[in-house]
Amino acid sequence: MRVKLSVLGAAFGATLILASAAPPARAVSEVAGATFPEQIVQEVTAVEQDEQAAMQTEQQISMLANQAINLGTMPLQLWGQLTAPVMQMQEIIGQAQGISASVQDTAAQTAYEYGDPTGSVGYAGGTLAQWTQGFNQQITGVLHEYGLSRQQFATSAATEQTLQAASRSAQGRNQILQASNAMNGVLATELSQLDTDTRTANTAILTDMGNRANARVAKQKVLSGYLTAPLLKSPY
Repeated sequence: MRVKLSVLGAAFGATLILASAAPPARAVSEVAGATFPEQIVQEVTAVEQDEQAAMQTEQQISMLANQAINLGTMPLQLWGQLTAPVMQMQEIIGQAQGISASVQDTAAQTAYEYGDPTGSVGYAGGTLAQWTQGFNQQITGVLHEYGLSRQQFATSAATEQTLQAASRSAQGRNQILQASNAMNGVLATELSQLDTDTRTANTAILTDMGNRANARVAKQKVLSGYLTAPLLKSPY
């Protein structure tokens, strides 16, 4: 599992800045039990893990698709090898949506607590909202193309039920295989974009937090210097 050193360094640096500054009126917000810098690292790591998992499912499903092409259909003997990666793909799709929602929430909370003078945090959050909308539309479109609906893959239970129904006929098995193969292509591309958008949003969030903390430290130094300065004697 790889985490970009630049992201880790930025998060660590932001943590130090915040620690050296006076505490705000409210403590640093927590998302799922993690402070903003910790949450940021977790989000980037989660996207990378999903990318790696998606690559594995893509290889498995692609291999089965090639075998089915050679055999002219998806035989029942191969069906058992397809269900696991399809279930995993459904989980990855849900996790990717959750990561996008989490980063959007972090961006919104950052803007609320630290302000967003440049608008970069709000813009980054909006970009992720657009990603979610586009991703959902693509997945829904692929399923519709193969005569399936999003509801059939909305949850693990729904996906399992859909797979059981499809297993009863060669046509159903081929339908799931083709749709899964197409969805994997969308998933691989969109996860790469999610990785980019998440890093961009996290950079904006950390920069915003750091600028606000630096401004607070500078203000404290000025005030401290004023309070500790020696009193000037009156010339009279």
